[in-house]
Amino acid sequence: MSLIVCTDISASDWLVGQDLPWYELAVKGPVGFPAYARLRFIPDPEFEGQKTNDVDFPDDGITESEQLAVVLEILSRYTATPDDCYFCLWDGWGCEVIGDDIPMVKIPNRDYWLFSGVPTDFGDWGRDVQFSPRGASGADPAFIWPADHSWCVTRDIDPHFAVIAGPAEAIELLIADPRIDAVIHDPETEPPHYY
Repeated sequence: MSLIVCTDISASDWLVGQDLPWYELAVKGPVGFPAYARLRFIPDPEFEGQKTNDVDFPDDGITESEQLAVVLEILSRYTATPDDCYFCLWDGWGCEVIGDDIPMVKIPNRDYWLFSGVPTDFGDWGRDVQFSPRGASGADPAFIWPADHSWCVTRDIDPHFAVIAGPAEAIELLIADPRIDAVIHDPETEPPHYY
């Protein structure tokens, strides 16, 4: 199956209504969850001012999308609505959603199309999305959450990580999973970043 574009974006009201500066919401996600983790796609910087081109990228063969799929596999056990999830696709991926007057989820400096589906449909944007050649890869969702808001995955375009918010037990399982590199995240602190 494919994700389905939403013409009613009210499912995102809780997210857009967060009382946070746009960059905190886009990078760290919504507040108020019992526990948080950061899924690191590359290791954290080793020194102040480090650039990503100074990093020896791990050659473990697992892509960012595959790591996010592992996260969703685990999180799908921690919601009462596993068949009713939402996915925000950033409009800057070099893509266009086909249809008349498709509304967008908007926070300052970021616009997204909203899709619905199940976690196993992750990344399958369907026939309603056309990508330009430069945007065909790497178009992971910016936000993913189930209808019951029991967890949320936030993946902005700039950081080297995604932030996962949810039940403490789910976060512990993610951190312990050897397939991914997840660490505890304190939403009150600024995550490390590359320059």
